Amino acid sequence: MLNTNLKHLNPATLSLLDQLRPWKVNQCRKSFPFLLLLSAPVFATSTDSRQFVEMPPEARATLRAEMLENQLALHLIISALAENRFAEAGDIVEKEMGISTMGKHRKLPQNARPGRFMPNEMHAIGRGSHVAASDFAKLANEAGPNDLPKLLAALQNVTGACIACHRGYRTR
Repeated sequence: MLNTNLKHLNPATLSLLDQLRPWKVNQCRKSFPFLLLLSAPVFATSTDSRQFVEMPPEARATLRAEMLENQLALHLIISALAENRFAEAGDIVEKEMGISTMGKHRKLPQNARPGRFMPNEMHAIGRGSHVAASDFAKLANEAGPNDLPKLLAALQNVTGACIACHRGYRTR
Protein backbone atom coordinates (compact mmCIF):
# COMPACT_ATOMS: atom_id res chain seq x y z
CA MET A 1 0.00 0.00 0.00
CA LEU A 2 1.22 3.48 -0.80
CA ASN A 3 -0.61 5.16 2.05
CA THR A 4 -2.44 3.63 5.01
CA ASN A 5 -4.76 6.65 5.15
CA LEU A 6 -6.57 5.29 2.08
CA LYS A 7 -8.38 2.46 3.91
CA HIS A 8 -11.75 4.04 3.05
CA LEU A 9 -11.24 3.20 -0.66
CA ASN A 10 -12.72 -0.01 -2.01
CA PRO A 11 -10.36 -3.01 -2.49
CA ALA A 12 -10.40 -2.71 -6.30
CA THR A 13 -9.32 0.93 -6.11
CA LEU A 14 -6.61 0.09 -3.57
CA SER A 15 -5.31 -2.62 -5.90
CA LEU A 16 -5.19 -0.13 -8.77
CA LEU A 17 -3.45 2.40 -6.56
CA ASP A 18 -0.75 -0.15 -5.77
CA GLN A 19 0.10 -0.20 -9.48
CA LEU A 20 1.21 3.43 -9.43
CA ARG A 21 4.95 3.92 -9.54
CA PRO A 22 6.16 5.14 -6.13
CA TRP A 23 8.68 7.52 -7.71
CA LYS A 24 5.86 9.43 -9.42
CA VAL A 25 3.94 9.73 -6.17
CA ASN A 26 7.07 10.85 -4.31
CA GLN A 27 7.87 13.37 -7.06
CA CYS A 28 4.38 14.90 -6.70
CA ARG A 29 4.70 15.03 -2.91
CA LYS A 30 7.98 16.91 -3.18
CA SER A 31 6.68 19.61 -5.51
CA PHE A 32 3.22 20.09 -4.01
CA PRO A 33 4.20 22.33 -1.03
CA PHE A 34 6.09 24.66 -3.38
CA LEU A 35 3.13 24.89 -5.78
CA LEU A 36 0.77 25.51 -2.88
CA LEU A 37 2.99 28.34 -1.64
CA LEU A 38 2.97 29.97 -5.08
CA SER A 39 -0.80 29.76 -5.38
CA ALA A 40 -1.61 31.02 -1.86
CA PRO A 41 -2.13 34.68 -2.89
CA VAL A 42 -4.57 33.58 -5.61
CA PHE A 43 -6.63 31.56 -3.14
CA ALA A 44 -6.69 34.40 -0.66
CA THR A 45 -8.02 36.98 -3.11
CA SER A 46 -10.40 34.96 -5.30
CA THR A 47 -14.11 34.63 -4.73
CA ASP A 48 -15.76 31.31 -5.32
CA SER A 49 -18.85 31.75 -7.48
CA ARG A 50 -19.78 28.06 -7.54
CA GLN A 51 -23.13 27.09 -6.05
CA PHE A 52 -22.76 25.92 -2.47
CA VAL A 53 -24.37 22.54 -1.80
CA GLU A 54 -24.96 21.95 1.87
CA MET A 55 -24.68 18.37 3.06
CA PRO A 56 -23.75 16.64 6.31
CA PRO A 57 -20.07 15.85 6.88
CA GLU A 58 -20.75 12.14 6.34
CA ALA A 59 -22.23 12.74 2.87
CA ARG A 60 -19.41 15.13 2.02
CA ALA A 61 -16.85 12.47 3.06
CA THR A 62 -18.58 9.86 0.89
CA LEU A 63 -18.59 12.22 -2.08
CA ARG A 64 -14.94 13.15 -1.57
CA ALA A 65 -13.90 9.48 -1.39
CA GLU A 66 -15.78 8.80 -4.62
CA MET A 67 -14.14 11.77 -6.36
CA LEU A 68 -10.69 10.57 -5.26
CA GLU A 69 -11.49 7.11 -6.63
CA ASN A 70 -12.63 8.69 -9.91
CA GLN A 71 -9.43 10.71 -10.12
CA LEU A 72 -7.36 7.55 -9.72
CA ALA A 73 -9.53 5.71 -12.26
CA LEU A 74 -8.98 8.49 -14.81
CA HIS A 75 -5.23 8.26 -14.28
CA LEU A 76 -5.30 4.51 -14.86
CA ILE A 77 -7.56 4.89 -17.91
CA ILE A 78 -5.22 7.41 -19.51
CA SER A 79 -2.26 5.15 -18.72
CA ALA A 80 -4.00 2.19 -20.37
CA LEU A 81 -4.86 4.31 -23.43
CA ALA A 82 -1.25 5.47 -23.72
CA GLU A 83 -0.19 1.82 -23.94
CA ASN A 84 -3.00 0.86 -26.40
CA ARG A 85 -4.69 -1.32 -23.77
CA PHE A 86 -8.15 -0.17 -24.83
CA ALA A 87 -10.18 -3.04 -23.37
CA GLU A 88 -8.47 -2.54 -20.01
CA ALA A 89 -9.35 1.17 -20.11
CA GLY A 90 -12.96 0.21 -20.84
CA ASP A 91 -13.07 -2.27 -17.97
CA ILE A 92 -11.64 0.28 -15.53
CA VAL A 93 -14.04 3.04 -16.50
CA GLU A 94 -17.09 0.78 -16.27
CA LYS A 95 -16.07 -0.77 -12.98
CA GLU A 96 -15.15 2.52 -11.31
CA MET A 97 -17.35 5.17 -12.99
CA GLY A 98 -19.95 3.56 -15.26
CA ILE A 99 -23.69 3.03 -14.97
CA SER A 100 -22.98 -0.14 -12.99
CA THR A 101 -21.71 2.04 -10.11
CA MET A 102 -24.91 4.06 -9.78
CA GLY A 103 -26.63 3.51 -6.45
CA LYS A 104 -23.54 2.21 -4.68
CA HIS A 105 -24.29 4.40 -1.66
CA ARG A 106 -27.84 3.13 -1.11
CA LYS A 107 -26.82 0.90 1.80
CA LEU A 108 -25.17 3.77 3.66
CA PRO A 109 -26.99 5.70 6.38
CA GLN A 110 -29.20 8.48 5.01
CA ASN A 111 -26.85 11.25 6.16
CA ALA A 112 -23.91 9.63 4.29
CA ARG A 113 -25.62 9.56 0.88
CA PRO A 114 -24.51 12.61 -1.10
CA GLY A 115 -27.13 12.30 -3.85
CA ARG A 116 -29.94 13.18 -1.43
CA PHE A 117 -28.46 16.63 -0.91
CA MET A 118 -27.58 17.54 -4.51
CA PRO A 119 -29.66 19.99 -6.51
CA ASN A 120 -31.37 18.40 -9.52
CA GLU A 121 -28.91 19.93 -11.98
CA MET A 122 -25.89 18.62 -10.07
CA HIS A 123 -27.47 15.20 -9.82
CA ALA A 124 -28.16 15.24 -13.58
CA ILE A 125 -24.48 15.98 -14.28
CA GLY A 126 -23.54 13.03 -12.07
CA ARG A 127 -25.94 10.68 -13.86
CA GLY A 128 -24.63 11.98 -17.19
CA SER A 129 -21.08 11.21 -16.13
CA HIS A 130 -22.01 7.57 -15.43
CA VAL A 131 -23.68 7.30 -18.85
CA ALA A 132 -20.65 8.89 -20.57
CA ALA A 133 -18.34 6.47 -18.75
CA SER A 134 -20.37 3.44 -19.88
CA ASP A 135 -20.49 4.79 -23.44
CA PHE A 136 -16.70 5.10 -23.36
CA ALA A 137 -16.36 1.58 -21.93
CA LYS A 138 -18.43 0.09 -24.74
CA LEU A 139 -16.42 1.94 -27.37
CA ALA A 140 -13.11 0.96 -25.73
CA ASN A 141 -14.05 -2.71 -25.56
CA GLU A 142 -14.83 -2.70 -29.30
CA ALA A 143 -11.88 -0.51 -30.32
CA GLY A 144 -9.27 -1.46 -32.85
CA PRO A 145 -5.62 -0.42 -32.98
CA ASN A 146 -6.35 2.85 -34.82
CA ASP A 147 -9.23 4.01 -32.62
CA LEU A 148 -7.30 6.08 -30.08
CA PRO A 149 -8.59 9.44 -31.45
CA LYS A 150 -12.17 8.17 -31.16
CA LEU A 151 -11.54 6.99 -27.60
CA LEU A 152 -9.98 10.29 -26.55
CA ALA A 153 -12.99 12.15 -27.94
CA ALA A 154 -15.31 9.87 -25.94
CA LEU A 155 -13.20 10.32 -22.80
CA GLN A 156 -13.73 14.07 -23.12
CA ASN A 157 -17.43 13.47 -22.43
CA VAL A 158 -16.47 11.84 -19.13
CA THR A 159 -13.99 14.52 -18.08
CA GLY A 160 -16.35 17.23 -19.33
CA ALA A 161 -18.93 16.08 -16.81
CA CYS A 162 -16.27 16.22 -14.08
CA ILE A 163 -15.37 19.76 -15.10
CA ALA A 164 -18.99 20.90 -15.31
CA CYS A 165 -19.76 19.69 -11.81
CA HIS A 166 -16.55 20.83 -10.13
CA ARG A 167 -16.72 24.27 -11.73
CA GLY A 168 -20.40 24.70 -10.90
CA TYR A 169 -20.72 23.29 -7.38
CA ARG A 170 -18.89 23.09 -4.08
CA THR A 171 -19.62 21.45 -0.73
CA ARG A 172 -17.43 23.71 1.42
